[in-house]
Amino acid sequence: MAVRLVRLVLLLLVAGIYVWLAAGRPATGRLRALAASLLVLAAASYPNFGLGHPQRGTPPAPAHIHYWDTFHYFMGAKYLPELAYGGLYEATLTAGRELGAFDYVTHLRDLATYGLRAAGGVNAAAVRGRFTPERWEAFKRDLLFFGPRINEWRGLLQDHGYNDPPPRAWLLHAVVRDLPATPRTVTLVTSIDYVLVLLAFTAAWWGFGGLAAMLAFATLWLSPLARFDFIGGALLRWDWLAALVMGASALARGWGATAGALLGYAVLARVFPALLLLPLLARWLRGRRAGEIGGPAGRCLATALLVLVLAGALLAALGEGSLAPEYRTKLRLHGEGAFINSVGLGAMIAAYSAPWSLGADGRVFVAHAALIAARPPGWVLALAVVVYAALAWPLALRARPAESLVYGVPLLFLGLSLSGYYYSFLILLMLLPWHAGRAEPLALVAMGLLAALFAAAYAVEAVSPEMLTFFAAVSLQLALYFVLWLGLEYVRARARAARPAADVSAHDTVGPETRLPRL
Repeated sequence: MAVRLVRLVLLLLVAGIYVWLAAGRPATGRLRALAASLLVLAAASYPNFGLGHPQRGTPPAPAHIHYWDTFHYFMGAKYLPELAYGGLYEATLTAGRELGAFDYVTHLRDLATYGLRAAGGVNAAAVRGRFTPERWEAFKRDLLFFGPRINEWRGLLQDHGYNDPPPRAWLLHAVVRDLPATPRTVTLVTSIDYVLVLLAFTAAWWGFGGLAAMLAFATLWLSPLARFDFIGGALLRWDWLAALVMGASALARGWGATAGALLGYAVLARVFPALLLLPLLARWLRGRRAGEIGGPAGRCLATALLVLVLAGALLAALGEGSLAPEYRTKLRLHGEGAFINSVGLGAMIAAYSAPWSLGADGRVFVAHAALIAARPPGWVLALAVVVYAALAWPLALRARPAESLVYGVPLLFLGLSLSGYYYSFLILLMLLPWHAGRAEPLALVAMGLLAALFAAAYAVEAVSPEMLTFFAAVSLQLALYFVLWLGLEYVRARARAARPAADVSAHDTVGPETRLPRL
């Protein structure tokens, strides 16, 4: 509770800085020092001020590693040739029982159907047959490392497996395939994310300015959605976000090809960042029709496409593209399910439509079947996406190439219901409107509102610690925020268009002139 309260206060201070700047106050040395202090405090708060994962760490496990998550990404990637996407839990159960453990596990998740199955139905001989004797012994040694460091094996074996897209899965396999699971190696590989985030921060400073980078990353590290509790101290869980931020920063500096390579990697790593490129594509197509040739947007899109094609061709040439059908099945199963940590329009409608129940312990809950039944039909989400796209289209066409990416952010909320920790991409709302170290007042107001929304989410959690209540409330808050944000964007665009041409600086550079529809 104390950590949440500190974060709430720090977020309100961040929001206050945005409002101060929006009011036309100068970014003095004192203000920058305050922003730097908030950044340091936010960074310290991210691992819960050194407490790490106290709810997951059991002696002798250090609390700075998220062993539950790391188990999936280390073992799932290291033994990808033997396990593909469906064999991790069967192999873990079989190896564990050979080691004299897991006798209490009665059911595990069938990763081919996402249903539960009896542990007694696992064919141990078939599982071992997928390994060479040396690899099977290595698997058991690695399991011995994770065994005492995870205190919820019954729950872990009913999770949803290892879910990296095939290109990213094979890349991670290349990193960990020869590494034994030891305190040193696991600490090393789970530290890679911190290096990537620092690189992303440096790139954001270069691309958008120091003040923008400090405030944006302070907000990221204070976020109630992207907090350490969920995936902090895990294995390569931030690479896609680092690639997004670095790619956006490169695009802001006019490095189109570099931006395309980085954004292409983000798509390979997590698929959904592809939606962020749609506004940039729309802007580029409009520029082509207006006679614009080349430019950062074109180079970015061409390079991103090249990265995706080369990755697919490489996997096909190596004979490692067979995972793609299985991964598509996983995506479908994920889409058909309902998860309490999902954030999005669909998740919000389901959570507030399903009947809530009161358990014997006094806790409220929603039955999983009821949550699935309450999901909105696909046409509702499709209609929301179409309406938003029609409204945001003129704004994206007028934006700078890097800034146009920001109009893809609401598409992720409207069309998908991603796990809450993926909403670390909201950092783009704090960075993309900046140009040459400045941002327009209404854009700063929107940034302040987002920081205040994060603070309000901590307040909601303090009132009700139930995760479904928390994520449903955050989804509702974000829905209201995006409506207000879109209105502010229209006001900002009209204010910019109303200025005399002589007053439009490089800060306000726009694309081909586009007529804005009346709201």
